[in-house]
Amino acid sequence: MKKFFSLCALSLLLALSLPVYGDIAKPRPSPSQSPSPEVPRIVLHTRLVVVPDNKAWEARLQISQSSLQELRAALGNAPGNESTARSITHSSTRTIMAGVFMFLSLSIAGVWLARSVQTRGPKAVAAFLFCTAVIGAAAIIAQANAGPPGSYYWKKLPQNLSKGEPTSGGVDIEIVSDETIGSSGMQLVVPIKPN
Repeated sequence: MKKFFSLCALSLLLALSLPVYGDIAKPRPSPSQSPSPEVPRIVLHTRLVVVPDNKAWEARLQISQSSLQELRAALGNAPGNESTARSITHSSTRTIMAGVFMFLSLSIAGVWLARSVQTRGPKAVAAFLFCTAVIGAAAIIAQANAGPPGSYYWKKLPQNLSKGEPTSGGVDIEIVSDETIGSSGMQLVVPIKPN
């Protein structure tokens, strides 16, 4: 039991550890990276064509290759901030802690299962493992249930536009050749099904 508490204390210490750079001066924010709220600025102007399609199941935003290159060039000049999700996914301390806790949970569960076989019968352990497998399968099925198709969310677009209300739905982004779209820089294909 003493080893378990020592391991928990070590895990807590690792979880709270952060890299500290005491000998490096904190960088001063440049005027372009000031935390004050800025007015949104336009980085690119292009054409957008909205095309209704009754055969599509999901909305598609088609961007021509030349518009994509212009957008990349415009965004290359803009100051960028690293998103929170990106900083979390690239944090080595959090990754190590997640691995440590996964290892601990599997180890403790294995020791508990091995000891429970001695006190309980093998039928009880088999029933427990079966129930765990059923719950896991139910969770996978629930996560895999995608819901209605994308066209379901876009079907009220005409009514909402006339009312001045927003409509949200999924969109797939495609990079297409310049000849596919023509003179327009971007094309939004919206799945509108007839009633």
